[in-house]
Amino acid sequence: MTTEGHADLGPAPDLSRYDASVSPEAYEWWLSDHPWAAAERTRRHAAEQQDELDRAERIADWIARTHAADASGDLVDRPDGWRDNLVGLATAVTPLAEEARLRATLDSAEPDDLRVVRLREALERKRRLEGEPQYAYPQHLQGPGAATYPPPGWNPQQQTRA
Repeated sequence: MTTEGHADLGPAPDLSRYDASVSPEAYEWWLSDHPWAAAERTRRHAAEQQDELDRAERIADWIARTHAADASGDLVDRPDGWRDNLVGLATAVTPLAEEARLRATLDSAEPDDLRVVRLREALERKRRLEGEPQYAYPQHLQGPGAATYPPPGWNPQQQTRA
């Protein structure tokens, strides 16, 4: 049944465990314009970016604590080489932590529609290189009509989000 030309999808299901890597069709659907796919991609992307930012922040905090402990002399009574190794490690990972934070910040700024275009193009290149020279991302999974195609293997009796 449709409403105003759009499929009546009902409430979005919990797709948090949807594995887009189980089949080529699952990944194609994952990159589709289906509202459920778009919502779950956006949710996962935001969670992944927040995890990256949180991880970079924890590393930056450790670096700051390590340098503060060294500056205050708290590391002088450690065994030979221990202080130098610890401070050296903190110094070495500083640019990596800053790069991770910057990358997560930049990645989070990319809108889903642009990310999907980039990923669809990458999928097309991959499939063509793997022996499907005519492969093109399926038209039926693009635009509003994609809403009529549920996830591959989808069981409508599965529980929906609360």
